[in-house]
Amino acid sequence: MHASATEQHSLKIDHLRQLWRSKSVRFPLPDQINYRETGVGGSRDRVDLTFDQPLGATPKLGLFDRFRTGIVDLQGCPQLSPALESFLQAFRLIRFPISRGSVRLRVSPSETRGVWFDFANVDVKALLDEKTTLLSMLEKNWIVEIGQKRKRLEIRESGDGEILKLGDPVLYPWFETYLDGVAVPLYTTIGNFTQPGFRANKILIDEVMSLVPTSGTKAAEFGAGIGNFTLPLAARFRSVDVYEIDALALEGLTRTLEEQKKTNSVQIFAGNYQGDKALGLNFTDVDLLLVDPPRSGLMKFIDSLAAAAAKPQKLLYVSCFAESFAQDSDRLFEMGYELEKISIVDQFPQSRHYETVALFKYQP
Repeated sequence: MHASATEQHSLKIDHLRQLWRSKSVRFPLPDQINYRETGVGGSRDRVDLTFDQPLGATPKLGLFDRFRTGIVDLQGCPQLSPALESFLQAFRLIRFPISRGSVRLRVSPSETRGVWFDFANVDVKALLDEKTTLLSMLEKNWIVEIGQKRKRLEIRESGDGEILKLGDPVLYPWFETYLDGVAVPLYTTIGNFTQPGFRANKILIDEVMSLVPTSGTKAAEFGAGIGNFTLPLAARFRSVDVYEIDALALEGLTRTLEEQKKTNSVQIFAGNYQGDKALGLNFTDVDLLLVDPPRSGLMKFIDSLAAAAAKPQKLLYVSCFAESFAQDSDRLFEMGYELEKISIVDQFPQSRHYETVALFKYQP
């Protein structure tokens, strides 16, 4: 946590090399590993925290300690953008009639404030019945989502006056991607996955697209989400096949594609391609496959890739978890892929985590 930017540079490259050896990956890392910094501080525009208020105790809002024995109260954080830091300070003044729950705070590119509560059902009911706490947030023009289904909190009129209800999820431009440095809105919910911050994401996209051909016939993408890489790919390839499981993310991607007039060039395949190897994959005429899996890695998607009759000539792997990336790389080596280039994008400064971007070439 207290390492300088220069020290983190060395530590993270050393960690990747040590991990490579411990996982017994059967091809070496190159001597040169590119390293992209995202700046000192202010790199996050969303943050996930835990609210904890044992009976009679002072409430805490923060992160579990390293031994997971309790919550470390987060008074502030230099990794938050100024807009998110201001939101955190305002949110800390809220007092809840419940004991514990998970909270996500997010600010949009226009600095709209949003909060997602992942609370137990009994606590959600208590909040809705109590009303005052949630109403105070809506009065501040905060957007509130509740539960795993990302239900939007609404005020509705009834015979007894105003009541609070949970409506359907509502897509909003909470995030953005970039085409030649120009921001393009991405529609999602507060609770859906995005990269942690706008500035770091711009650097990540720049690094990814530096390894993508300037033009091509067809690309495929696994783990497209709301379209962070889909839109830049669609600007370079005549067509893009997208493989994704999250229906709400695909709803947001579809809206963005409609706004950008790209619906005819992007074909969406919805399914659990990470968990069901029975879902066939067709990579005929695919010049580039981009994969951006969750921390668990490619899982059964890599089995489907191994079984596919045609293999993409180039595979670009974007990973936030080096351990699963190393395991998948060894499988890629088995099926004939060689590592051409690899980069670290340090979008998690002052932590042991980092993003890797790796380009593989198929050599049957």
